[in-house]
Amino acid sequence: IEKNVTSKILSALKDMMRKSNEDYVSFYKEFGKVIKEGVEVDQANKDKIKDLLLYESSKTKPGEYVSLKEYVERMVPDQKEIYFITGDSRAALENSPHLEVFKKKDVEVLFMTEPVDEFILPGFGEYSENSLKSIAQGDIDLGSEEEKKIAEEQKKEASGKYKKLIKKVQDALKDDIKEVRLSDRLTDSASCLVTDEGDINPQMERIFAAMNQPVPEVKRILELNPDHPVLEKMNTLFDSNKKDPKIADYSELLYNQALLTEGVAVKDPVRFSKLISDLMVANN
Repeated sequence: IEKNVTSKILSALKDMMRKSNEDYVSFYKEFGKVIKEGVEVDQANKDKIKDLLLYESSKTKPGEYVSLKEYVERMVPDQKEIYFITGDSRAALENSPHLEVFKKKDVEVLFMTEPVDEFILPGFGEYSENSLKSIAQGDIDLGSEEEKKIAEEQKKEASGKYKKLIKKVQDALKDDIKEVRLSDRLTDSASCLVTDEGDINPQMERIFAAMNQPVPEVKRILELNPDHPVLEKMNTLFDSNKKDPKIADYSELLYNQALLTEGVAVKDPVRFSKLISDLMVANN
């Protein structure tokens, strides 16, 4: 009986989704979280439930949704993964620096803003032979083979240019970050923080904290935009005087800036404010 009832409900929801999308969206806004839980708890119907999921995205207006099937149908050529980003709200996510290269290349990114998303993602698996990939975790593989070859050559050149500076920044921030590296994600912003593959992300940390669960300490990766003027400025200072204290100040500001873009408070706002004021005066 349970199997038959479940099958009929899933079939009815799929029909509603196909024939009356407006009604389905209204239903989904009320019960979407429960449907998402089914991906984790109902392994027998996991694939059918995936077809019923809806998400806002970087290409939808607020309050509008895209299904995974629709997402896959409009993937750009050479796209191999379904990209997503998690966070507290759409407003926070659509302004994330992690989105910059995806906007530039016209690649759609799903916005996952509910705690249940974090719990179902580890066991989600593939959809239509495409794996899900967080744009704020690990490395990003975008573009054609030719584009990636050019990007790799440019990155190799920049890595040589900024190698010693990056080591200096990493030494200055060793208590807060795991690694400093040049970014493939950033086109406008100077810096962002990335979670290493397999590590817990900030959204999950906040969920654990809200549940009064112990939160493992995880250091993240600071990525720097090799094309941003601030990096050129820091490199000039470094070439002039490798012990210039302003290099450490700039490093701290870049780290705090990356925190703020994620909606995370800096550890010492008084010092942060003073650093900004001091550097403004120094540049006048």
